[in-house]
Parts: sequence; structure tokens; C-alpha cells
Amino acid sequence: MVAVPIVFIFNEPYMVFIRRAHHLSRHANQVAFPGGLVEDGETLVEAMFRELEEEIGVAKDRCSLLGTLSSTVTGKSNLLVQAFLVQIDRPHFRLNKSEVQDLYLVSLSLFDRISCDEIVLPSGGRTCRFVIDGIVIWGATARIIRDSLEKMKRLLEGFKDELSDRPGD
Repeated sequence: MVAVPIVFIFNEPYMVFIRRAHHLSRHANQVAFPGGLVEDGETLVEAMFRELEEEIGVAKDRCSLLGTLSSTVTGKSNLLVQAFLVQIDRPHFRLNKSEVQDLYLVSLSLFDRISCDEIVLPSGGRTCRFVIDGIVIWGATARIIRDSLEKMKRLLEGFKDELSDRPGD
């Protein structure tokens, strides 16, 4: 499972991506969302919040779970990946350098202006990729964005409405 973290910068939503460490055994050096495997006794949501804190240092009490997004299966490792949309309050990131080498913020609105280009893998399988300023987002991460973009915008509109209704905002 993965978190699709959102931070608001000047009232605009930005997705948070990580670049996985180059020495990892699975999906090394790939741009992805924070996430990982579910441990014994955990729910998907518990595992998602644990991974969010382990990988980028964002505690559950600084987040709002906004909803469930699409799921997909990774190509090479054949893992089912369930995505959850999470809004981060007061973003302060602390990267776990043993798992994460970089962090990127990308405006959600950018994905309305670019396409997820289809690519054919050496195995003959197909997936898609976004290329943003030399950063390649592909595979399961790209499919989650492509398949969930409209739902993300709807969930974030409702969240922005809630924020504007709060006293003192």
C-alpha cells in the first residue's frame, strides 16, 4: 500500500514523491509514493501511516486521510498496491536515507496538462509514464495518478471547503 501525500502551497495541492534508495532490492532508484508491505496484525491504513512516518518522517497526527484511491499490481514484483490520499498539515520532512534518497513536490494541476505516455516493457507488458523536468514517474505510481486524478481533485475540493469553513482561517 502507498500514501499519496498532498501538501498545500499557497492554496494549491502538491503531490509528494520520493526517489527510492539505489541499493534497495525492490524498485530501487524509482520515483514513487511512500509505502511498503503490510506487517502482521496491521490494517492497510495502519501500514500506510507507519510507512509514511518511517520513510519521510510525517507522523499520523499531522495527516488527514481523505479517501481510498485506485489499486494496481506492480509489474515485476507482482504486488497489489492500494493507494490512499493523505493531506499533510504543517509539512516537515525527515527522510530515512536508508530507504529514500530524494523528495519531490509536484503540482497536482500539472497532471492535467501532461499525459501518461504508454510504454512497452522488455517483457512485452505495457504501462505508462509521466516525464517532468527529467524526472520519470512510471509503472504503478503513474497508473495510480492516471486512474485516480479525477477522484483526487474531488476529494481535495471537499477538503479545501472544510478548511475554509474552519474558524480563524
